[in-house]
Amino acid sequence: MKHREVYDWFVRKCNVYLNSTCITRALKAARKIVEGDEIAQYGLVWDYANELLTSNPGSRVQVGVILMPESPPLFDRFYVCLDACERGFKAGYRPLIGLDGAFLKTLHGGQILTACGQDANNHIFVIVYAIVSVENKDNWQWFLELLHSDLGDYREHKWCFISYMQKGLIPAVQEVFPRVHHRFCVWHLWRNFSKQWGSCELKDLVWKCARSRTTVEFDRNMKRVKLINEKAWQYLDKWPKEAWTKAHFSEVPKVDNICNSACESFNAKIKHERSKPILTLAEKVRRIIMKSMVDNRKKLQNYQGILPHVQQSRLEAMTVLSHHWAPQWSGDEKDELYEVHGWPTNMVVDLSKHTCTCRFWQLTGMPCMHAISAIQDKNDKRPEEYCHEWLKMEAYKRTYYFNVNPVKG
Repeated sequence: MKHREVYDWFVRKCNVYLNSTCITRALKAARKIVEGDEIAQYGLVWDYANELLTSNPGSRVQVGVILMPESPPLFDRFYVCLDACERGFKAGYRPLIGLDGAFLKTLHGGQILTACGQDANNHIFVIVYAIVSVENKDNWQWFLELLHSDLGDYREHKWCFISYMQKGLIPAVQEVFPRVHHRFCVWHLWRNFSKQWGSCELKDLVWKCARSRTTVEFDRNMKRVKLINEKAWQYLDKWPKEAWTKAHFSEVPKVDNICNSACESFNAKIKHERSKPILTLAEKVRRIIMKSMVDNRKKLQNYQGILPHVQQSRLEAMTVLSHHWAPQWSGDEKDELYEVHGWPTNMVVDLSKHTCTCRFWQLTGMPCMHAISAIQDKNDKRPEEYCHEWLKMEAYKRTYYFNVNPVKG
C-alpha cells in the first residue's frame, strides 16, 4: 500500500489522522513481517543458492562476495541460470538475446540484470538473471562471461544481442563477444535524439530510418534528415548502422526487432517485486519463470497448426497484402525464381533461397507478401511450410519441454 492509501483508510474507517513518519514506520514493520527482513536475507543467499542447485540439478548459481580483512565477506552479486531455461533456450531458440538492467527500490539499492529471448510465438523467455550492487562494466562483464559459459560459444551458435546503451554494457559486450552483432534499442536512441531536436518531422524520420529494410530506402531517409538538419544527421551517422537500422541488421536471428521489448516486458512484470528484499525478489522471479513455462506448455498443447498463433496471424496479414502483387515466373529450371509486380516497384523472389529483395523474409524468417504471391502461383506448398523452423510449433514445444522444479523453504 502507498502512504496516501493508508492515510485515507484510517481517516475513512477510524477517523484518525496519521502523520507521514508514523505511516512510514508502520509500513516498514508490516513489510518486514510479510516479505522478510531485508538485511537478514543477505545472510541467507548462500543457503538459497544451495537449495536452488539441489532442487534444479544442472543449474548454475553463483554468489560473488567482497572479502573483508577483519569481518565476514559482504554480498556483492548473485547469478542464476536455471537448467530448464538454459536447455529450453538452446532447444528452440532464436539467437537474439535482449540484455537489460533495472533498479531495485530497496534500502540497499542494486540492480537486477536479465538476459531474455523470444520463443516461436514471440513471448518473452528469461534465460538468466542476476542481482548486482551496481550497474557498471565490471558487473556486466562478469554477467556476460557466465552467460557465455552457460550458452556455449557465441560464434558457433551465432548469438546476437539487443540492449539499451547502458553504462558499461557496450564495452563489456565488445570484450566478452568480440565482433558480435549488437543492436541498440531505437527507442532509447530516439529519446536521446529528441532531447536535442524537437522537430516532429525529424523524430519521425529516425523511426523511418530504423525501419528501412533496404540500404536504398535507408540512404534516402538519411538524406532527408541531412537536408533538414546536418547536425541531426551527424548524430545518427556516428552510430554503427548495423546497430540500429534493419537495412544493416544481421539476417541470422530471424527477429527484426528494433526495440528491446522482451526485457522491457519482463521488467514491467517484476516492477512491484523490485521493492522487496533480495530473496523475496529472487523467488518471485523463479516463480514467474516456472509459471510461464507451464502456462506456455499448456496453452498450445492441443494446437494442430504448423505455426503458433502469433506467427499464424502475422502470416495471414501478409497473405491479404499479397493479393495486390502479381507474380511472374522467370522460366528458370527449378521453377523457383519470380519477378513480382506491384506498386511502387517490382521485387525479385527466390523461393529456393528464401529471399526477397524487400528483405522481410531474410530478417523475420517468414515469407513476405511478395513471396506469398509467388508461392501461391507455384501452388506446391502452403506459405507456412516456407517459414523458418524457429517460427514453427516444433520449436515452440522444444522450448517448453523442460520444467523448473519447485524449491522448499
